[in-house]
Amino acid sequence: MGAPMYLIAQLELSYGGVAEFMAVAPKVRAAMEQRGCKMIHAFSQETGRLNTFVHIWQLDSANSYVDAVADLRQSPEIGDIVASLAKSVVNETLTLASALPYGPDAA
Repeated sequence: MGAPMYLIAQLELSYGGVAEFMAVAPKVRAAMEQRGCKMIHAFSQETGRLNTFVHIWQLDSANSYVDAVADLRQSPEIGDIVASLAKSVVNETLTLASALPYGPDAA
């Protein structure tokens, strides 16, 4: 296995959707971690757009996220998760990234 990849998810929530998102986020985390995607940070943005959350996930490879989501789509829990996300998230931006050699996690 090579160096890990990172997925940065920027989630813009509706003004009334924060409570709904906070209730479903632990379920999303558990479901994705069962499928090999490890959440390493979850932030609430303090400047810029209100109600924007940022999640950083560590992945084994660029395909890990795609494979995890494909598997999750087949699970019985997906219906409730998608319904809650549809009520709370108005925009999601996903970015795949790799670590730079001068970062704090460099070997």
